[in-house]
Amino acid sequence: MTKKKPSRTSTTPKPTAATRTPKAAAPSGDRFPLAWALALMALTGLLFSPVLSNEFTNWDDQFYVLENALLRGPDWKGIFTQPVVSNYHPLTILTLALNYQVSELKPFSYYFVNWLLHLANTGLVFYFIWLLADRRRWVALFVAAVFAVHPMHVESVAWISERKDVLYTFFYLLGLMAYWRYLNTGGRASYLGALGWLVLSLLSKPAAVAFPLTLLALDYWKGRSFREVKLWVEKVPFFALAFAMGVVTVLIQSQKAMASIEMYSLTHRLFFGCYTLLAYVGHFFWPWPLSPFHPYPPVNQLGLLVQASPLLLLAVVGAVWYFRRNRALVFGALFYLANIILVAQFVSIGNTLLAERYTYVPYIGLAFALAMSVMLYAPEALRQPLSWGLLAVAMVGFSLLTYRYLNTWKNTENLWNTAIRYAPTAPVPRSNRAHHYYQEALKPENASRYDELMRKAGEDCDAALKGDPKHYASLDIRTLTHVRLGELEQALPYAERMVQLAPQNPKGHVLLGTVFQRMRRYDEAIEAFNRALELSPNDADALNGRGASLFNGQQKYQEALADFDKAIAIQPNNGMAHLNRSRCYFMLGDKARARESADKARALGTAVPEDYWQLIQ
Repeated sequence: MTKKKPSRTSTTPKPTAATRTPKAAAPSGDRFPLAWALALMALTGLLFSPVLSNEFTNWDDQFYVLENALLRGPDWKGIFTQPVVSNYHPLTILTLALNYQVSELKPFSYYFVNWLLHLANTGLVFYFIWLLADRRRWVALFVAAVFAVHPMHVESVAWISERKDVLYTFFYLLGLMAYWRYLNTGGRASYLGALGWLVLSLLSKPAAVAFPLTLLALDYWKGRSFREVKLWVEKVPFFALAFAMGVVTVLIQSQKAMASIEMYSLTHRLFFGCYTLLAYVGHFFWPWPLSPFHPYPPVNQLGLLVQASPLLLLAVVGAVWYFRRNRALVFGALFYLANIILVAQFVSIGNTLLAERYTYVPYIGLAFALAMSVMLYAPEALRQPLSWGLLAVAMVGFSLLTYRYLNTWKNTENLWNTAIRYAPTAPVPRSNRAHHYYQEALKPENASRYDELMRKAGEDCDAALKGDPKHYASLDIRTLTHVRLGELEQALPYAERMVQLAPQNPKGHVLLGTVFQRMRRYDEAIEAFNRALELSPNDADALNGRGASLFNGQQKYQEALADFDKAIAIQPNNGMAHLNRSRCYFMLGDKARARESADKARALGTAVPEDYWQLIQ
C-alpha cells in the first residue's frame, strides 16, 4: 500500500522504521482535549492544596522573603541589579515583592502563586506534548500527569524559595511551544516569541540556559538535518543569551554556591556527575527515599554504586544507541540530558549531591519517551490496557507518595526532621533544625520551654559537629546556646574555634567578644569587638557589644553612647541597643532621654527591668 507523504506542517517526525507502526501511529484527533487537561489540573490542584496552609521555613525563605529588604517598597532598582542567594533572578524576586505588597509576611499568597503556577505548567505540558505527539491524547495525558503529581516535584511547588522553578518553567514551556510553532510554520513571529520567552525564563532562573540545547532536541524530533546551516545560524541568538546568563551565574556562584575545588578531585566530580545522571533516572521510576537533603558521601567512602556509575552510564548510553531507531526514546533521552546536564555534579554546586527540584523539567523527556514507546511498540491487543494501566499506576502511586511527602514541607521542624531521618549525620539539616529550635526558644510564648529548646538546639549542633568539627554554622549556634544557658566556660572554645577557622569573618569575633563580656573580661571583649569592626565597620552587634563593654567595664558612658547611637542608626529595631542607650543617658544625668529610649525598647519587645523603669520615672 502506498504511504501518504506527510505534509509540510505535520508534526510527525521524519519516517523511520520506528514511526511506521501502522495503527500505533494514528493520531487521536485534531481537537485539543481541553476537558482532559482541565480535569488533570483540577486533580493536581486538589492534591497540592495542603501547601496553601504551609508556614515559612528557615531554608532560604528568610533570604528570599522574611529578611529581604528588596521586597519592601519594593526596591525596583535593587530587584534588577542585586543577586539574591547567589543567583540573579529578578523576575522571581519581583513576583515575591508583589506577594509582599498583598500580604506582607503572611505565607498564604506566596504558596498560592506557586500552586497556581504549577497548575498552569501542568496545562502547558499537556498542550506541548499533545503537539509533539501528533495530537495523541493519551501521551499528552500521561506525560502531563507524571509532571503534575510526581513526588520529586513537590520541592518545586511546596517551597516558597523555589518560586524560581515554577516561574522559569512557565516561560520555558511557552518558549518551546513558540519554537515548535516556528518549526511547523516558519513564522518570524514564532521565532521572535521563542526568544522573548527565553529572556523571561532566564530572568526567572538561570537554569533556563539549557533552552538552546532543548531546541536542538526538538530539531531532532522534527527530523531536521544537523548538517543544515540554517539550523545552527538560527540558534546563535539563543546560545548568546544563554551564554551571557551563564557567565553572570558563574561569577556570582563561584563566590559562595560552588563547593570547594580542593575538597573534591576531578575523579570525584566525574563519579558524582555520572551518578547523578543515573540517580535522577532511577528516582523517576522509584522515587524513594524522598528528602529535602541528599548529602554527598564522605570523600573516602564513595560507595560501590557511585564508583561504578561511569560504567553504568556508558551501558545506558549504549542501550539508547542500540535502540536509536526508536526516535521517541532518543528524543526523550536528549530532552532529559539537555535539562539535567548542567546541574549534574560534574562541577559540585551546593551542599547536596541530589536536589529533587532539578527534575521539574527533565522528567518531561523521560515521561515522553516512555509514553511514546508504549504507543509505538506495545502489541496492539495489549496497547490499550497497558497504557491505561500504566497511567493508573503512575497517578495513584505517585499521588500517594506526593500527598504523604507534602507534610514534610509543612513547617521548618517537619522539613529537617525528614532530612535528618535519611541523613542523620549530615551537618546542614542538624544546624538548620538547631537554628529553628534556638529561634523558637527566644519567642515570649515559649518562655516555659526556653531551656528545653535551647538544649535541643545544642544537641543538634553536637551531632553536626561530630560529623564535621569545622561546620561553622553549628559552631555559631552552639556558642549561642551555651551563652543563653549561662554556660560561658563551655561557650568559649566554640567561639575561639570560629575565629581560628575564619579569622576574616566578623561573626566569630563578635561571638568571642560576647562570651568575654558575659565573663566580665571586658578588655578582651573590647579587643574582640574592635577586630570585628575592623572587618565590618557597620556591624550593629559588634557596636552594641563594644558599647556594653565600655559601659560596664570602663564606665566610658559617652563612648558607649556613641556606639549605641551608631548601632541604632544601622538597626533601628534593635531593642537591646535602645535599652543600653537608655542606661547611658541615665548615667549621664539625662532622665528624659533615658525614658524615651526605654519606651522605644519596650515598644520593640525588649523587656525593661521593673526596678530600672521605676528609677527613671
